[in-house]
Amino acid sequence: TVSHAQMRLMAKAHRMYSTTGNIIEDSVRYFHSGTKGSSAGKYKIPEFELMEDSMHVFTKSGTGVKWTGRRVSTYTGTDFDQSIYYTWSDSANNWRNSLRTRIKYKSAKPDTVFYDSWGFGNNWRSSSCMVYTWSSNNVATCTRLTYSFGGGGNPPGWRFNRRWSYAYSGNNETELIEAKYSGGNWVDSFKRTTTYTTGRITDVSTYKYSGGNWLDDTKSTYAYDGNSRLLTIKRDIYVSVWEPNRIDTFIYVPSNSNYADTMVRYSFFLGNFLNDGKYAYKRLYDGRPTELLSMSWDNTQWKQTNNQDSIDNWYYNWGVNVEKVESLNNNINIYPSPANNTIHIKLDVATQDKHVQFAIMDMQGRVVKNWSEYSKDETTMTVNELPSGNYILQVEDGSFRGVRKFTISR
Repeated sequence: TVSHAQMRLMAKAHRMYSTTGNIIEDSVRYFHSGTKGSSAGKYKIPEFELMEDSMHVFTKSGTGVKWTGRRVSTYTGTDFDQSIYYTWSDSANNWRNSLRTRIKYKSAKPDTVFYDSWGFGNNWRSSSCMVYTWSSNNVATCTRLTYSFGGGGNPPGWRFNRRWSYAYSGNNETELIEAKYSGGNWVDSFKRTTTYTTGRITDVSTYKYSGGNWLDDTKSTYAYDGNSRLLTIKRDIYVSVWEPNRIDTFIYVPSNSNYADTMVRYSFFLGNFLNDGKYAYKRLYDGRPTELLSMSWDNTQWKQTNNQDSIDNWYYNWGVNVEKVESLNNNINIYPSPANNTIHIKLDVATQDKHVQFAIMDMQGRVVKNWSEYSKDETTMTVNELPSGNYILQVEDGSFRGVRKFTISR
């Protein structure tokens, strides 16, 4: 069992498929975000995506699961201070330091983000850092430095590596230029420009720097429907002349949905656009994703077979309860019904070592709660956030799908 059980959290399960259709990677990440980690978008820097109070990683191991990694964050007030990522050592039977991210602030904004690794002598060793400058609420520049421990007559210390410079129209980024540090100077290498119409992205172009000039690289054109929903992204590449590269087409079901149900990618090959990838979404009624399937075309049908295709599932506000894997079958029993604050789900007999997906739907078919566990005899779940009424529980393990109706009454 897990000592951090019953945390309020969000989870993401990831399964990767091999060319034979078998699962080659199976893991779950649990993110616990409390009051400290609830403002991930407070600053527009990638490091604030780390803002959760804790994260645990579980991977499939034999007929069960085991911890493989965890991250614990600390704060100064409500600002992210640092996070430490630990890896599990089977031989030592404990957690070991692995990576550390620290943010230092200046004038109430993130100034420097340090990345450290646990190294020789059981000490934290500097690896790299990102230095930010700001223009109002936007990042003006981001400079990456790497730490050198000396050698070849060079003293230890920080060395310039990359620099990203930004331009904006209001809060919309219009230009990004990447430069590499070489021979004591910053040398431009990449540029991206973004054009907006009535607040929506319409064109994105990229350029490579060579011989003192910016050379065309790619351009992407965005098209929308009358409801401002994204319909297509058409990407061309420059190879002496502009050539088609791919088209991403977004499909909305039902027709009045605000969120894409499917995205199909077509790649240009030998004069034709051919099926390349398919990305199918399932969402909660408020738009949050609950499932993403990526599939490849094998010239006859869509399959999860190319060592890149996967299924990702997101689960919200449910407790960590990873236990010894038990059995599962098609028989589903829910008690009590009517329920008050908790339901117990009994799964009798059968298949071993399964990801079991649970979803509670209201009578309009909207998903109001979902979660996932490895198979076991009985599952307990709180429903105190749901109002009184009738609901449907759906259980799926990849080989069968069963449903049971139950009632909440208070």
